[in-house]
Amino acid sequence: MKTNLIVFFATLLLLFAGTANAYNYLYVSDPRGWGSIQGTIETAGISVSPKGLYTEVGLYLTFSAKGWYNNQTDTLETVYYFDLPENSVVFDSWLWVDNQIIRGKIMDKWTASSIYENIVKRRRDPSILTKTGSNSYQLRIFPLVANQTRKVKLSFLIPAQWSANQVLTSLPMEILNVSRTEIQKLSVITYPSDEWKEPAFSNHPEIKFTEETDEKSDRFFRADLPASYVSGKLTFSVKSPMKNGIYVNHFQNGNEGVYQMAMIPRDALQIYQPVKIAVLIDYTASNSSLNKQDILATVKEALLSNLGTRDSFNLIMSNLNITRVSQTWMPADSGTIGQVFRSLNENSFSNYSNLPVLLSNGIQFVKEKGSDGKVLLVSDDSQNGTYTAGNQLVTDLLKLMDSKIPVSIADYNENYSWQYIGNRYYYGNEYFYTNLSRMTGGSFQKTDYSNPLPKVLSGLFVSLGNFLSSFDLYTDVTGGYCFSRFYLNTQTKSGYLNQPIYEIGKYKGQFPFTAEVSGEFEGQTFSQAISVSEESSGTSDSLSEEIWAGSQIRYLESLNQSNSVVNEIVNLSVTERVLSIYSAFLCLEPSRGGEVCYDCMDESGPLSVDGDTERESADSLIQAYPNPFNNQVNIVISLPAGTDYTQVSGAIYNVLGQQVKTLKLASGQTGSKVKVSWEGADDNGSSVATGVYFLVVELPGKRLTHRLTLVK
Repeated sequence: MKTNLIVFFATLLLLFAGTANAYNYLYVSDPRGWGSIQGTIETAGISVSPKGLYTEVGLYLTFSAKGWYNNQTDTLETVYYFDLPENSVVFDSWLWVDNQIIRGKIMDKWTASSIYENIVKRRRDPSILTKTGSNSYQLRIFPLVANQTRKVKLSFLIPAQWSANQVLTSLPMEILNVSRTEIQKLSVITYPSDEWKEPAFSNHPEIKFTEETDEKSDRFFRADLPASYVSGKLTFSVKSPMKNGIYVNHFQNGNEGVYQMAMIPRDALQIYQPVKIAVLIDYTASNSSLNKQDILATVKEALLSNLGTRDSFNLIMSNLNITRVSQTWMPADSGTIGQVFRSLNENSFSNYSNLPVLLSNGIQFVKEKGSDGKVLLVSDDSQNGTYTAGNQLVTDLLKLMDSKIPVSIADYNENYSWQYIGNRYYYGNEYFYTNLSRMTGGSFQKTDYSNPLPKVLSGLFVSLGNFLSSFDLYTDVTGGYCFSRFYLNTQTKSGYLNQPIYEIGKYKGQFPFTAEVSGEFEGQTFSQAISVSEESSGTSDSLSEEIWAGSQIRYLESLNQSNSVVNEIVNLSVTERVLSIYSAFLCLEPSRGGEVCYDCMDESGPLSVDGDTERESADSLIQAYPNPFNNQVNIVISLPAGTDYTQVSGAIYNVLGQQVKTLKLASGQTGSKVKVSWEGADDNGSSVATGVYFLVVELPGKRLTHRLTLVK
């Protein structure tokens, strides 16, 4: 009977997941029903780490009820709705309780929800993270005292976009744009790697990563973003480790392993026909929330990601007099693209549309150069969408062509005026764009919530490449086989030469890894075997298993939800710690069964995510001498003016993050110095081993950390 009920509710959940609206929202409310307000994100920090086809993201958030209008000691609930990119994988949730990290337990959603609701009634300390739609999630935290804060970490994997030059990950910045007050600063950190080099933000090259070391002398790269960048798009990039059009990494666990493969057929098969693309930029300031720098950065990113050194491009921009960046085709190498965009600024094109003249100029340019190029229009114009205007403009543009010149269009217009034509509604210039692209052999895509301009441009650039009418891919290893394969972004029956193929699967056997590729291109059949040795492949970690599990769960959720399918989803979700529509991450205080995570890598220090904490402040407010020490270290803490010493606490931690000693701080006056000593013993009086320890001092709104070295 219980199983049947689970399947019944599971079916309802899946139906709801398919129809849930995507949105991001944060609020805090009194569970007793006494009001709610928009919540505040006091601090935010992001860690990123490439993992192959995916990028690991750790999101640190501190929530508050700033502006709560009732009693400041009210116990409130925080509710955070957020969306992640398609095919993302959520694999962990942390909650800080009394300065200790509680790592979420994963279980079926019904059990977790029941526990959470019962605890909320008893005013305990849980958080629950659930998946509410295909890409939508809900985090609930209780309690949040009105005049205090709660801190969490959410861990997830986001699909990356590969090219021969870069691996790009669009960070979901929109999930931070929910705060009652603006986030003043965002720090992003990543880590040095022999495989993932040159970390940067491809759409904001002016923001630089700087190499630093933390208190454990571990190296990391850090970038600080001011408030103006938090609300925009942010694309993390590293240099592509792809060689000859293919990249493979693997993770071995016993006699079975997981592999990830990215392949660009054009480069891997050496079937290459260069393309020439004239990019036309048209901009009406009142029709889009994007500014000119956003447009330029997005176009630059698309060129770098989708064109090769044998391809060519030009930029033609709308103005009173149409501006051609060049009078000839330019090579699409990264150096030329970078140089061109460094010469551009917000004055390079106008704030008003000159669309008919711009299209005419672009077609004329391609025609002058032999008519073997293609046109890509990037526009938010909305003045040419009526039946009369649209038909006349299409007719005039076709007359300019001696032979058909494909025109593709990326429409990022947000001014949703509409026309009723032929028994349907067309928005903005949709009628005109649809007919122009169809009649010239191009493509048309319009941006929306789930298809922002970078995604639309990526799809259009792919369609501008050469088409493979037939394509088959088979992967194998020596002395064994590959199985349980998933293609993460496309099917492999047909496609475009410059369209990356992403595959993840399991294998039994040994490297070398072989990709056997066959198909048909322009009437000619081909068949090639591409071999990747173990030495030339990358190595991954156990998160490869979570990536595979996420793909398997998505597949299972697409099936008819029988008893066996639902149980398989729940079992796989719990075993691999991957969130599904039927599971939840539940964080509980230790007294209620929660477990303190002593080996969790807390990056709050490098991210400076704890309120007003400054990384250098520990050195100015804490003195420890002698240091190194062998039998006693004397510690002096200078309290900032106005600090109540009764709200100051201190503890000693080892390198594993385990607390070994609670320090009893001496009484003092407001603004005075607090003195304490440590003799190298734990709370039980036993001597601790030689090594590095960390003094952590908690002040109101501030955490200080100081490194101590014990030598015996």
